[in-house]
Amino acid sequence: MQSTAWILLALPFAVFLGYPALVLGAAALRPPRYLPAQSPEPPSITILICAHNEAATLGEKLASVARALAHWPGEAELLVADDGSTDDTVTIAQAAGATVIAAPRGGKAAALNRAIPQARGEILVMTDADPLFDDATLPALLAPFADDQVGAVAGRVETLRTRRAGRFAAADRLFRGYESRLRAAEDRLFGCVSADGGLYAIRRALVPHVVPDATDDFFISTAAVAAGYRIAFADDARVWEHSIAGGRQQFRRRVRITVRGLTGLWRRRALMNPWRTGWYAPALVLHKVARRLVPLALLPLWLLAGVLALAGSAWWTLVFIALTATFAIGAAGALGMRLLGPLRVVHGATLHLAGLALGTLLFVSGRRYAQWTPQKDAA
Repeated sequence: MQSTAWILLALPFAVFLGYPALVLGAAALRPPRYLPAQSPEPPSITILICAHNEAATLGEKLASVARALAHWPGEAELLVADDGSTDDTVTIAQAAGATVIAAPRGGKAAALNRAIPQARGEILVMTDADPLFDDATLPALLAPFADDQVGAVAGRVETLRTRRAGRFAAADRLFRGYESRLRAAEDRLFGCVSADGGLYAIRRALVPHVVPDATDDFFISTAAVAAGYRIAFADDARVWEHSIAGGRQQFRRRVRITVRGLTGLWRRRALMNPWRTGWYAPALVLHKVARRLVPLALLPLWLLAGVLALAGSAWWTLVFIALTATFAIGAAGALGMRLLGPLRVVHGATLHLAGLALGTLLFVSGRRYAQWTPQKDAA
């Protein structure tokens, strides 16, 4: 029993701390990747935004894109794929000078599959309808394509620090920083595992037909790896987004993303073969699969720690108390109690882990999400 408890206790540390520490340490021993000289004629680009009832955020987003385009010397077009919006999304996009590809509501995958064949750019810049571009985002995002081995580039997504910041903003910032450091290290070694839908770019020739039941950013970006290319990370290519404020919205979003993410992993399971993708394969398993399985170990660990604590073990008593306190903070936040300072971060982490656990169980049970519904609550 004690051996099982030790294994369950070691799992989260190995996945969330051990793997990143190993990757960061190995990356520190490697020099930065050599970036070939930029072509005097930059590639043409298409910035593609999918939208469904995004009138509240799309105007500010397109204004930030316009400022970023002023720093891009090459040919560029801006497409907005409207997925059956019933608000002023189309009007706002047209007023900003975007080409709108409108169709009845069919889901994000359907919108992407309509819009991508109409894109003229050599590189597709994919971004959600709310994250705001830095002015220098485009040159930084597109620079790695000077390397012929790069098929896609992941940008950096940051959480805004504003008065509108939700109660999970601090936890979001910690997680975003953790992810960005890990992606930068992976890039030095074998390439990023995948990209965040807030901002990434991919060679248009590599873009697949998008399936409706998987996370599109993972499925599209990993098409580069499936074709034998690498996913690079551009740390200076940044977008800024608001944190989702409501606990219920955060939890439902995490559950949905977990189910769709595991569906995408199953569809890309060939990439987990190390004889095909080398070190990328174990990184994919640890970064994307193990993370979703680890939360399922916490409840059995809590029960085992409780039994061992009753048997008189001081160590397992401490573990039991720590887990009980963590679960209690999560429950208090879920019940609407006001949490301050570090307790908010703990609540955010427990909400994240609970969403991963439930999403994994739903995936195993056969649940799938094919309809895309963006979150609106940013305050």
